[in-house]
Amino acid sequence: MPSLNENLIRMIIKGDTAAVESLLAQGADANTTGGVTALGASNTALMWAATEGYFEIVELLLAHNADVQAKNLAGYTALMFAAEGDRRHIVSVLLDRGADIGDRNPYEETVLMTMARRGQTDIVQRLVKMGAELNATNKIGDTALYLAADNGHSYTVKALIELDAQVNTANLGGWTPLMMAAARGDLETMTILLANGADFRPQNRWGATALSEARNSFRSAQAVDLLIRAGATE
Repeated sequence: MPSLNENLIRMIIKGDTAAVESLLAQGADANTTGGVTALGASNTALMWAATEGYFEIVELLLAHNADVQAKNLAGYTALMFAAEGDRRHIVSVLLDRGADIGDRNPYEETVLMTMARRGQTDIVQRLVKMGAELNATNKIGDTALYLAADNGHSYTVKALIELDAQVNTANLGGWTPLMMAAARGDLETMTILLANGADFRPQNRWGATALSEARNSFRSAQAVDLLIRAGATE
């Protein structure tokens, strides 16, 4: 017969809030771990709830003193799982409970980078104000600003610049935020970047510039015009 703790993990993955509440009341450990794979078996109850996006279950576990700082074998925390799953409300409540914002996944990505990629502007602002490293880079040199530009999140780009994010960074491939915005034909992001000192002259490792990438974008005429008016030339 499965133990209380085994059943707790099962009911969390199932999303059965009432059963989770009952098991906790019976003495199940809010910090128990479990799963069907070796890596999953190191996931805490809170990690599973955060991964699945079960906000009420997260709150129940926290009320029973679940450890927000616990890590699995891959070094993941509940906050990292919530961020990567774009579970913004769970991210917020974990931050309220003091979750560590400095941890990085195996790709060297911080929670700030993940939230910037997702376009969660208010959480990005909160993380920076909490002390998140604004211009940190992942394994290939992407910053939070670059990831926001790469995914078309102009509001997040604007917020990061207002928080003093560096505009003219380049990743290992030589791609700058402006170059990526130009490649996407993202006129709004391009306008924001250019207005804040983005340099259109750099070339990436393949010899491409913001202007050459703009010519290949699906809004090529407008993107090229925007860059030429800013001073870009062949």
